[in-house]
Formats: sequence, C-alpha cells, structure tokens
Amino acid sequence: MANKQLDSIWKDLGVWQAEINAKDEALTRRKPVHNQALPPVRQPAELILDNLKPVGLDSLTTKKSATKTVTQTRTEKAEAEKAKGNEYFGKKDFEKAIAYYGKAIDLDPTVPVYFVNRAMAYLKINRFLEAEKDCTRGIQLQPKNVKALWRRGIALRELGRINEARRDFEAGLSIEPNNKSLLDELKKLPVSKSTEKPKVKSEPLVEQKRRLPIHVVDGAYSESKSVTEPTLSNPIKVQEIKNKSVVTPPPQTPKKPVVAPVATPKPTPKPTTPVATTPNPTPVAMTPKPAPVIKFNCPRTNFEFERDWKTYKGRGDDVLYQYFQCIPTSSYTTLFKSSLESDQFEKMIDILESKYVKEKTPEQVFSVLESLSQVKRIDMLIMFLSKKHQQAIQTLFNTIKDSDISKDKLTKVAKVYGVSI
Repeated sequence: MANKQLDSIWKDLGVWQAEINAKDEALTRRKPVHNQALPPVRQPAELILDNLKPVGLDSLTTKKSATKTVTQTRTEKAEAEKAKGNEYFGKKDFEKAIAYYGKAIDLDPTVPVYFVNRAMAYLKINRFLEAEKDCTRGIQLQPKNVKALWRRGIALRELGRINEARRDFEAGLSIEPNNKSLLDELKKLPVSKSTEKPKVKSEPLVEQKRRLPIHVVDGAYSESKSVTEPTLSNPIKVQEIKNKSVVTPPPQTPKKPVVAPVATPKPTPKPTTPVATTPNPTPVAMTPKPAPVIKFNCPRTNFEFERDWKTYKGRGDDVLYQYFQCIPTSSYTTLFKSSLESDQFEKMIDILESKYVKEKTPEQVFSVLESLSQVKRIDMLIMFLSKKHQQAIQTLFNTIKDSDISKDKLTKVAKVYGVSI
C-alpha cells in the first residue's frame, strides 16, 4: 500500500518537472523585453487646430474679455467678504467682522465702503486710532463721504483732538445740512476757549500805592508831630505818572497866631531836620535766559519721533526748535510715512515762521517746506489748516520767493500748499 502511494508521488513530480522544463524552453525562445514592441501608455489624441490667430480688433476684444473676467471675479470675491463682515457685525462679533472687511480690502482696495465699514467695527471695540486711519483712507477715495467724516469725527473726539473733530462734523454738515447724527455729535463737543465770551469782572480794581516819606516844611508843628502820617484834615495828593511818584504839597492856609500864657512860656521848637527823600530805583531789565543746549538723538522711527516730540514740546518752543533742526529733511518721507498729526504739522509751521525765517537762509526754509510736501496725506493736513496757519504759509512763501530758488521748483511746491506766488 505504501509503495503504491510513493509511486504516484514520483509520477506527479515527473509530470511537474516536464511542465517546468517546457516553460523554460519557451522563455528562452522569446525575444528580450527591450526588443519587443510595447503598447503605448495612452492613446494619442488628435488635435485639430485652425492656424488662424485673432488679429486687429478681435485680438483686443479677446484680451479685454479675459481681463474683465478676472476683475469681475476679484470684485465678486470682495463683495462676498464684505457680506460676511456685515453678517458678523450684525452678530456683534466685531473682531471677525474686521477680519472679513480686511480681506475685502486686500481683494479690492479702491472701494471706500470697505474702509468705512471696518472703521465702524473699530469704533465698537474702542480702537480709535485705527478707525481714524480707515476713515481718512475712505475720504481720500471719496471726499464727500458723509459717513466717513462722521465716524472720523467720533474717533478724533475720543482721541482728544476736539478741533479736528469739529472740522469733520462741520464738513459733513456742509454736504448734508440736516444730518441729525452730525448735529447731535457737534452738540456733544465742549466749547473751545476761542469761542467763549470773556467774563467781565464786576469787582473794582484796587490801586496799590506806595507809602512815601513826608518832608515837613513848616516848623510851627510840635516836635511830636514833626514827622507824621497824612491825616484826613491834611491830605497829600499823590500822582502816579508812568511809575514815578510826585508829591504835591497841600495848599497853604493862613494860620492864626498862637498866644502863649504869661505864666508858662512856651519852649521854642527845635528845628526839624528835613528827611531826605530817595528817588525811586529804576527797574532792572531782566534778560531772558537762553534755552539750554541739549544733545538730541535723531529719531529713526515714527514712534521715537512722537515720543521725543511730546517730551520736548512741554519744555518750550526753543527746545522744540533745536530738536526739529536735528532731523534731516531727507528723512521726512520715511519718518512720517505711517502718520503725521495735524497739531505736529501746525507746530512745525509756527517754528518755521518764528524761528527759521529769522535764523536760517531762505534755501533752508524752502528745503523743509519741500520735504514736508512729499509726506503721505499732506494734502489732508493742508485741507484742515486754520486760517492763521494758511496765512503763515503764504507769508513763508512771500519771504523766500525773492531768493535764488528756481521759479519752477518754487511754484511746484507752492501748488501743493495751495499758495499763489
């Protein structure tokens, strides 16, 4: 039994070996792989092209339509981001609203509504400086945007810049005189000192007079009354003329002879020595002390400038003038790129008018004016200048127009400031 099983196994092995050998022979008869014609990876596609290209107006129309499609796509995306911002603003989630308004601005920075809407969201979370900057950008894109003027006025009021806030509210009312929001905000502003009427004091002024020594001329007075203070019966008139006191003697009246009793003779009065009067000392003129010489460091950033400006402004105009001189005019555009406040700009004009004109050359004055004219947002600062500072700028240009500066250069800078030469 066991032998039969072994025989069957050997037969199976023999058959399997014969099959393997047959397969090996078939493989050896085949060609190498690299010599075979392999099928393509994918079927080739037939492209039928007409070799005609658009020419003339057709080519321009094709380019314009492609550009228009891209522009419309970015505009639609910006509007979608603004809509999301409005949705989150309605939910009072102002941080997300600001983020979506910012995305809309990145997609299309030419639409003023995106800036004005984001400014309102900034106002809601008390970020007034960012709100003021966004409103300013909106006004630059659309000068008669009443909402931008209204919201920037609120931001400026909260920043303590009351005069600038009043200008914005008044500018908005010049466009829409019956705007209730602007009228209400204008009423909330405190009354400026310039508009207050001076209070008239009803109390009488008390004239302070100096007490003067008295020279007694008549010797008929008793010794105890040789030098006395003036009494009501014998007044002394004092006239003050330009800080000089003049003593007017009383009118002489005829005196009755004094009859002494026989029993007790009256002793002869001793002659009184006249009291020498000293003339009033002339006041000594006090010469003002010169401003202390301080070693200033030139600011490298706008933050350093604002910090130093506030510090030196409290120490007087002379110190501020010295600090302003240390800043090279060539650095104005980069130093004031982020911001230049209107009160700082007005103070610079005051320094030019009071200090530079007297101590500097016309060329140096013009260099400051020219560099300031190239600062970002300078047109907005000039627009809101008071009449006093507008006249000061006109005076500066009148002073330097007769110098050696070329007329074309002078006219170009004067046009920025809105000044006629």
